[in-house]
Amino acid sequence: MQKLTKEKSIRRKLKLIQRTALQKGIDEVLIKNFNFICCIGENKETNLFAGLNRKIIISVGVSFISLLLVNLAADYILSARCLIPINHLVWEAARPLADCRYCANVTKPIILQNVTRQGFRKYAYSSKPIIVKHAISHWRAITDINFSMLKKLYESTAGSYESLEEGCQFLNFKTNLFTLKEVFEMPAARVKNERGQEPWYVGWGNCHPDILANIRKYYAVPEFLPEDAEFPVTENLFFGYEMGAVMHLDYIPRLMWQGQVRGKKTWSLIPVPECENVCHKFQYYVEPGDVVLLDTRLWYHATSIPKGQFSMTVQSEYG
Repeated sequence: MQKLTKEKSIRRKLKLIQRTALQKGIDEVLIKNFNFICCIGENKETNLFAGLNRKIIISVGVSFISLLLVNLAADYILSARCLIPINHLVWEAARPLADCRYCANVTKPIILQNVTRQGFRKYAYSSKPIIVKHAISHWRAITDINFSMLKKLYESTAGSYESLEEGCQFLNFKTNLFTLKEVFEMPAARVKNERGQEPWYVGWGNCHPDILANIRKYYAVPEFLPEDAEFPVTENLFFGYEMGAVMHLDYIPRLMWQGQVRGKKTWSLIPVPECENVCHKFQYYVEPGDVVLLDTRLWYHATSIPKGQFSMTVQSEYG
């Protein structure tokens, strides 16, 4: 009797696999064969099932489990946001070739002063590097946002650090700090980049709605940007000493703008490989109160900060 109960249990489990397989659309011929094995001796289970070759049952069961695992893996691959996250080699290989007119004869950024929305319109979507001088000199962020203020804000807001793990990216660049919490737990000497301390430079997206609402009190989207442009729901902060970002492309949907809140920053630009024979690499720097605009999807770019100096920027997109 116990043996018969075990056999029924095996059949129930195999039938469960069969139903799952049917739902996933696995090969009908194999399903029929499986169904035959599973249901054979349904009316004469004592005689027929006892004589059934158990190796066949195990073999078919393993086949179905394997097929289900492959199918589930395929479902995951097709539904995953990123098959190989943050793999710049794959992104570069999949990048469409650029029209080199975007960088032909460009050897320096376009410098604009006191530009209005109407005056900026002809430059807005040109993919040319642009600096708008003193465009954010009125931001409260220049005097009111600092390391201590941000630390208190994150430490006093429930779920602040978790928000970075649930969708907002933290970038440590070449710094040996791997979370924003580690950044805010640095000893005071390193925070101030005192002699003998390792420099640091990090960036992150503000995804937490309360933090974002609070920080946005200190700055606004530059007024000269197109009125009908689309903007993301979050902005990024970058700050630290000396190091900056290594040469890279951004795989983002829109053009980039970055407000230089504090300090100076040097930008190094290189055209994409297919345009190297047409275009030039060059450098420029921005000062506090400037806004730099760049199509970082087409220009390889790196940034650096003068030795011993602190830099803070607010960055977002438009398009």
